[in-house]
Amino acid sequence: MSVLARPAVRFSALLSLWVLVAAILWILLVQVLLLALNPFCHLQRPSVARVMVKGVDRDPGSAITDYVTVKQGEDEEVLRMLKAEAAELHEYDEAWILNAWYSDGLRPTQYLLNPRRLLLEYPLVLLLPALWALWRLRKAREQAETAPPPPIRRTFTDDFHLRAQRFAQPKGAAGPGAGKEEENKPPVDTEEHRSTADGG
Repeated sequence: MSVLARPAVRFSALLSLWVLVAAILWILLVQVLLLALNPFCHLQRPSVARVMVKGVDRDPGSAITDYVTVKQGEDEEVLRMLKAEAAELHEYDEAWILNAWYSDGLRPTQYLLNPRRLLLEYPLVLLLPALWALWRLRKAREQAETAPPPPIRRTFTDDFHLRAQRFAQPKGAAGPGAGKEEENKPPVDTEEHRSTADGG
C-alpha cells in the first residue's frame, strides 16, 4: 500500500504544500508591488555567471550594499552586492553570481548564488514542483477512495472448554458397538447365580 493512501499522511502533506504555495504567492505579490510602486525600479535580465573578483570597495552612501569589481572573460563589471556577501570575497576569488530580476537603486542587483537566494529571488522555480505535488496528492486521494475495502479477517477462537464440549460424548448415548459388548460379556460366576441354577 502506498504511503499516500493513508489519510493522515495525505492531510499533513497537503497542509505543508498549501503553506508553501501561500508563501511563494506572498513573495511574488511583494515583488510585484515593489516594482509597481517604486518609480526608480526597473527590470533586469535574470542570469547566472561565474566571475573572478578584481576588488571590493565600500559604498559610503549605503548601509546595505558594497561595490564588487569582477571580470568575466575580457569584460569588467561593477556589481552592487550585500555587504555581508561582499566581505566574503577577495581578489582573484572565483564565484557564481545571480542577477536579481529587478533593480531599484537601493537593494543589491547581484547576489552570491545559493539555493536559498535562488528561491527568494525566483520563487516560481519552487511553485511548479509544489503544484505537481498537489496534483499527485489529488490523484492519490481519488485512488484511495475508489479502491475496494480490505477483506475482513475472521478469527475463530477455540479454548479448552469449547474443545471439551465438542469432543465429549453425551450421557446415556450408547455407541455403535455397545450391544455387541453386552453379548460378548462372560457370565458372572457368583454363589447367587449357582444357587439359582441348582434350584432350577
